[in-house]
Amino acid sequence: MAKIGDVCASKIDTLNAAYNGKIDYIDISAVDNDKKKITNTETLQIKEAPSRARQLVECDDIIVSLVRPNLNAVAVVENSSENLQVASTGYCVLRCNQAVYSRYLFYFCQSETFINRMTAQATGASYPAVSNSIVKNCEIPLPERNKQKEIADILDKVTGLISLRKQQLAKLDELVKARFVEMFGNPKDNKKEWNRVPLKKVAEVRGRVGWKGYKKEDLQESGPLVLGATHLTENGNIDLSSPVYLSRDKYEESPEIMLHRNDLVFTQRGNTIGKVGLVKEDIGEATINPCVLILRPTNIHPIYLDVYFIMDEVKKDMWRLNAGSAQPMITQKGISEYLLMLPPIELQNQFAAFVERVDKQKQTVQQSLEKLELMKKALMQEYFG
Repeated sequence: MAKIGDVCASKIDTLNAAYNGKIDYIDISAVDNDKKKITNTETLQIKEAPSRARQLVECDDIIVSLVRPNLNAVAVVENSSENLQVASTGYCVLRCNQAVYSRYLFYFCQSETFINRMTAQATGASYPAVSNSIVKNCEIPLPERNKQKEIADILDKVTGLISLRKQQLAKLDELVKARFVEMFGNPKDNKKEWNRVPLKKVAEVRGRVGWKGYKKEDLQESGPLVLGATHLTENGNIDLSSPVYLSRDKYEESPEIMLHRNDLVFTQRGNTIGKVGLVKEDIGEATINPCVLILRPTNIHPIYLDVYFIMDEVKKDMWRLNAGSAQPMITQKGISEYLLMLPPIELQNQFAAFVERVDKQKQTVQQSLEKLELMKKALMQEYFG
């Protein structure tokens, strides 16, 4: 075992106050904590840079976010630049010496062991954070360097396969959208001149309103599901990996908003207004929270309606329906009167059959992805404890 600080540079140079050129700035929000990559470097004149733009980073440096360590925003500086690359002081910068292989340390910083240690030592209730010294005092298993490289190579292969499966899923989602445009055209310009009808003509719109809301104490450890915006995916599906449960009394109080197969859950409030998810199978007893609505198709195919709402132009329309309150919101009346394209049901059925075939392919890829993620988790546990 060794402390991270003992296998990394003790000091990282900072930006010289006399410097007068451009920088590539890695802000605290620049790391995608799911992909473990820097996704949003900003090129700035030094005079435009914030005071936190201080740490000079190099290719192969590992940056670890010091804030909200439970989210594990960790990445490698992968590219060189003609500008100085500068990281926020909100990161701990780890520059490996010869004792440690950089990708081995990178994977250790993603392990549950590391995350749990950081989370346990974080301070600050609303904005938990750790210090550089806490990161550098964390102990890491340190086999011989050749063994470290062997471990990192194995994890690289598994991670690469996971990334490939995610890309395949994304391409299948894009295939569905492309087929929608091919069959029906762009919802914005409606060049195929389909009839436009108010949503209320083809679907019931239902919500949890007024006295039918509930309190925190109505949430339970088990019981009927209650769905909200966090259960909706970007591609129009329902994700129940983090279920929330409601008391039976509150569930049975509102039979009109009990969810059924082919219902759409539609986000009415918050920063994800317009986001939808289709209940494609029986999920048992379930209802909705006050931030979402049920769109229950009556004279429209639920799959067509689901994909309609995930099209980019329709998402923009939803923001245009924002009622302009302090919190983004679409009124029930606003969405009920929203005009949407209504092609013949025969075409909707053809499109739905295509989507169902794609969904079967996605299911196969998803199963492979889940197996790979379990494999990676087991390997991380084996290597890092």
